[in-house]
Amino acid sequence: MKSVSVSDMSLVLAENDGRDLSFKEKMEIVKRLNELCVDVVEVAPLKNDKAEELLIKTLCSCINKSVISCRTGKDAETVERDFSLIFGAKKKRLNVCVPVSSVQMEYLLGKKPKAVEELIVSLVDKAVSLCGDVEISLLDATRAEPAFLYSVVRAAISHGVKTVSLIDFTGSMLPSEFTDFISGVKAAVPELDGVKLCIGVSDAFSMGTATAVSALPFGVDGVKVSAYRTENAVSLDKFVSALVATSQKDYALNLNVTAIKRTVRAIAELCGDKADVNGDEKFSDEKTEDIEKTVTQAALSKIIKKRGYDLSAADLKKVYSEFLRLSDKKTVNTKELDVIIATSAMQVPETYSLVSFSVNSSNVIAATASVVLSKNSEKMSGLSFGNGPVDAAFLAVESVVGRHFELDDFELGAVTEGKEAIGQAIVKLRFNGAIYSGRGVSTDIIGASIRAYVNAINKAVYSECDG
Repeated sequence: MKSVSVSDMSLVLAENDGRDLSFKEKMEIVKRLNELCVDVVEVAPLKNDKAEELLIKTLCSCINKSVISCRTGKDAETVERDFSLIFGAKKKRLNVCVPVSSVQMEYLLGKKPKAVEELIVSLVDKAVSLCGDVEISLLDATRAEPAFLYSVVRAAISHGVKTVSLIDFTGSMLPSEFTDFISGVKAAVPELDGVKLCIGVSDAFSMGTATAVSALPFGVDGVKVSAYRTENAVSLDKFVSALVATSQKDYALNLNVTAIKRTVRAIAELCGDKADVNGDEKFSDEKTEDIEKTVTQAALSKIIKKRGYDLSAADLKKVYSEFLRLSDKKTVNTKELDVIIATSAMQVPETYSLVSFSVNSSNVIAATASVVLSKNSEKMSGLSFGNGPVDAAFLAVESVVGRHFELDDFELGAVTEGKEAIGQAIVKLRFNGAIYSGRGVSTDIIGASIRAYVNAINKAVYSECDG
C-alpha cells in the first residue's frame, strides 16, 4: 500500500483570494489542520510584514504533527530570512516557488529560461545549506517548454531538493492528458525516482479531483489540496472522498479521515465562506425533508438511493413496511428514514462485536480511547487519541479493524426522556462508494456511538466479503 502525502495550501490561497483573516483565525486554521494530521501546511510570509512573521514563528512553536512549509523564492537573502521564521518548528521545510512557463517567467520574473534556471539553482543551493528538507515548486509547469522543464527538474534534484512539485495553473487538461504529462516528465527525468514527486492541480473546470486521483498510479507521491474552498486547488475533502471510494486498498493517507468534514466546515466558517456552512453543529450538511405518508415503495426506493444506499429487494420491503407503520403515527423525515434503514435493513452477522471501552477526556488533555472488540472469539484492543471522545473512540475502533472509513454522517438523540434517558446514535459510513448505516442504543452516549460505528463497519465488511 502506497502512502500519499497531503499538503494543504489553505492559508496561502485564502490570502491570494483577498480573504482578510485575523491573526487568531489563521492560528485556528493551522491548528485544525495539525489536529487533522495533514502532512504539510504551507505558509507564505509577506514582505516586511511583522504580523505575518510573528504568526509563523508562533505557529512553529505549537504545531507538532504537520510539517510547516515556508514558501520562498525571490532571492538568497529572502530564503535566509524565511528560514529564520520557521527555525523553531519541530518539522520544517523551505519551499522554493518559481514559475517555469514562458509567459509567467517573462511577466513575473522578467527573465529568460537560462536566467531562471540559474536562479533556481542559486535558490536551491541556499535553501539546502540552511534546511534539511527542501522542496522546489515549479509553477505553471503544464505550460512550460518540456525540454526546459526537464532541465530545471534535473538541476534542482542534483542540487539537493527532496521534493519536486509540478503545479498546474489552468486546470484545462483532461485527466488522461495530465497523466501523459506526468509520464513524460518521469520518463525524461529518471532522477525523480530518488525524490518525492507532488502535484498541485487547479479545479477551475471541476476536473481537479479526478485529475489528481488519476495521476497517483503514475509515480505521484503527494497532492497539494486546500481545506479552504477555491477553484485554484483540489478540495481536501473531495480528494480524500474520491481516493477512499475508488482506491482504498492501494493508497494510504496519514490523515484523521473521520474528522475531515468537521475541519473543512470549520475552516470555511473561519474564512467567511457561508456557502459551505449551515450554521449548526451537526456533522451532516444534508437538509432534512419530510416524506409524504402516501409515498409508494418505488418512490421511497428512489429517495433511499438518492441518500446513497443500495438495498436488496428484501431489505427495501422491510424498510417500506416499517416506514408505513411509523407514518401512521407521525410524519417521517429523511433523518428518521436513516434510522429505519439502520434498524431494519442490511442486518448481517457480526464480524466484530464490542467487548469494552474506556474513554478519557477533559479540557486540559487530548481525548484518548481504548476499545476492545471481539472477532471469531478473539479479543483485539485498540488505543487512540482524537479530537474529542467520540473521535478518539472511532479511531480506536479503526485501529483494531485496520482501515479507515469515511464518516458521512453522525447523529445523536434521545430515545426516552428524563435524567436516565436512553441515548441513540446513528452512524453513516461511506465505503467503496456505498453508504452503510449503523444504530447504537445505550444510556451512555459514547457507548451508543461506538456500537453504531461497529454496527456500520460490520455491514461494510460483510458487503465486501460477500461481493
